[in-house]
Amino acid sequence: MHNRKLIKIRQERENLKYFDKKIFFQDYENDFIERISLINENFNKCLAYGFRGKKPEFSSNVKNILYGNLGKNDKTEIIYDEELYPFGESSIDLIMSFFNLHFANDVPGILYQILRSLKPNGLFIATLFCGNTLQELNYSFIKAEEEISGGMSPRVSPFANLQKLAALLQEINFSLPVADIDRHQVNYDHPKDLLLDLKKLGETNCLLQMNKSILRRDILNRMYEIYINNFSRDGKIIATFEIAWLTGWKYHESQQKPLKRGSGKTSMLESVKKFEE
Repeated sequence: MHNRKLIKIRQERENLKYFDKKIFFQDYENDFIERISLINENFNKCLAYGFRGKKPEFSSNVKNILYGNLGKNDKTEIIYDEELYPFGESSIDLIMSFFNLHFANDVPGILYQILRSLKPNGLFIATLFCGNTLQELNYSFIKAEEEISGGMSPRVSPFANLQKLAALLQEINFSLPVADIDRHQVNYDHPKDLLLDLKKLGETNCLLQMNKSILRRDILNRMYEIYINNFSRDGKIIATFEIAWLTGWKYHESQQKPLKRGSGKTSMLESVKKFEE
C-alpha cells in the first residue's frame, strides 16, 4: 500500500527544473500530444491528470482541458485524489493520466470510476511505470541489506506487469482496449545520481510498509558497490524503466466491431498458399 499523503507532499515539493529528458517525461508529453492528434475524434471536455511543467499544446481536437493533480504544481487547476473520483457519470470526453497510476492503491477502482465518468465513445489514455522499472536499484538494496542487517525493508515500490494491466482494461469493460510497453535503459555516472533524479521528480518510495528509520550509511554505500559491480556498462551504471501505455474507450454503437466467427469469405489456408506462391 502506498502512503497517498506522502505522495502528495513529495509531488508538491518536486523540483520542476528536473522535468527534462533525464527520465523522459517531456518526451512522453510529446508522445501524448502526437497520439491524440492522430485520432479522428473531437474531445470537447477533457481531464488531464498528473502533467508537470508547462501546459502541453494539444491539437485542435482537444478542447476545454481541466488540469488535475494529487498535489499542487504550475499546471494544477483542481486538486483531488484519483482514488476518490469527483466527476459525474458520462461527463467527460477524454481522460488522460500521466505517470500517476503506478502509485495508486486501487487501480481497478480508479479504472472503473474513469469508465463511469467517460461519455459514450469517450477515450481514456494513460502512461505509467510498470514491470521491471528500477530492477537494478531494487536488487542492489535487497542484497546490501541482507548482507549487513540480515533482513530487508522495501526500498523500491513494486510495479504492476503489463499483462495484469491489460486484463484489467478488459475486465472493467473498456471497449477496444490496448496495452503496450516501452523499455528504456538510462545511463548515470553513479547510483546517487539516479536517487537524486528520483527524489526531485517525486518518484521515491512511498510504501506504508517502508522502514521509517534513516537509511544507514553502511547499507547505502554497500548498495552503491553492488549496483556498480553488477549493472555497469562503458563506465556508467544503467537503470531500467518500463512504461506502459493504456488506452480504452467507453462503448458506443458507432465503434468498430469484430466480425462474427465464421463470417469470413476467404479461408486462412488459401491466403497462405497465395502468399507462398
